[in-house]
Amino acid sequence: MNSTQITLTVISAQQGDKSAFNLLCRHLYRPSFLFAMKLCKQTDLAKDITQEAWSVVAKDIRKLKEPSVFKAWLFRVVYHKFIDTTRKNRHLERFQPDKHEQARDMTSSNEQSIDLVKLINSLPDTERHSVYLFYLEQMSISDIALITDVAVGTVKSRLHRARAQLAIGLNE
Repeated sequence: MNSTQITLTVISAQQGDKSAFNLLCRHLYRPSFLFAMKLCKQTDLAKDITQEAWSVVAKDIRKLKEPSVFKAWLFRVVYHKFIDTTRKNRHLERFQPDKHEQARDMTSSNEQSIDLVKLINSLPDTERHSVYLFYLEQMSISDIALITDVAVGTVKSRLHRARAQLAIGLNE
């Protein structure tokens, strides 16, 4: 689905078309789940976060004023569900990545790809999330700012710092 098709499907879903909502779910559930996995790095928790986020989306889709920003809004809901869960579970340590998830992340078996994945995973959370949304989800800087509740300039700074850290790490 391209962005125009998503927008039209969102408008139909806002008007009560359940098949349109199901189509959105089929098309965007996996990307929203993968984003949750990037945030928490724990499969079961990512499933719970994604499910809770889609429940909010189902309940509040009619409140969305700009159907064209649906994907960014969905990712923002996922992000906030992650934050809520983290606050509720402050006693949990930083989550360890699922071995299967790491294997899927590696697009190539060459050493540089492995190093890049390790470097990305070693970035601070805020920078890693920005890199994921910008490069893997191909979201705009303004959408990332909307999702993470920060200014556009902050997103640009995070991406700049991440690129600098990745360049240093790859040159070592």
